[in-house]
Amino acid sequence: MNILIADDEEIIRQNFAHRIIKACLSLENIYQAGDGDEAFKIVQEKNIDIALIDINMPFKNGFDLIAEIRQQNKELVLIIISGYDKFDFAQKAITFGVFRYLLKPVDAVEFISTIEEAMQQVGQQSKSSYSPVMKKIIEIIKVNISNDDFALSDLASKLLLSEGHITKLIKKEMGKTFVDLITDMRIEHAKYLINNSKINYKMYEIAKECGFKNQYYFSQVFKKMVGISPKQYTFKK
Repeated sequence: MNILIADDEEIIRQNFAHRIIKACLSLENIYQAGDGDEAFKIVQEKNIDIALIDINMPFKNGFDLIAEIRQQNKELVLIIISGYDKFDFAQKAITFGVFRYLLKPVDAVEFISTIEEAMQQVGQQSKSSYSPVMKKIIEIIKVNISNDDFALSDLASKLLLSEGHITKLIKKEMGKTFVDLITDMRIEHAKYLINNSKINYKMYEIAKECGFKNQYYFSQVFKKMVGISPKQYTFKK
């Protein structure tokens, strides 16, 4: 997922970006914009899933920006972060389908929990738009997530479809290759196991449960995708 932070104060943008990075959220890119025009250009050019928008910005204020975004994108999850505690502003936000209205200064815990909820919202929207076959692909991969030998040919055999057809379908609906998809799902499963306090797995056991042949390779892939090692993620969770 990609997130946009639109605020005319650079120090605030950097602070929000730092909070997101520190929380180890599964966001691929964090884009920043200092005014409404720049923010709208990023929304048009990049695949933005979540946008944090300040109301008071030059060239195009937050509500004007949101109105233009909604004309083109009904699903982008919008979060207003503003210093204005006004009822009519909150009402206006509701009419635009804004996900949350946060007041500055934003509490650190509330900020991260809101982003996490927004990410869940994006995930639910994406899943609802998948075709039945794509949903079946995801289900089969989940069942076989611990099998380090599970390959595209196995998936094709279970679905009674050609490997080429499956490859095109995954690329069309997910924007990924089969290898990228199963790797992403394995890392997400690893994060779930690390975050779940009821599951007291050793790191090598987590690697095995997620379909990695050894702990060293698992750590390499995890760090590449998350930005920190599994052990560092454990301490930061």
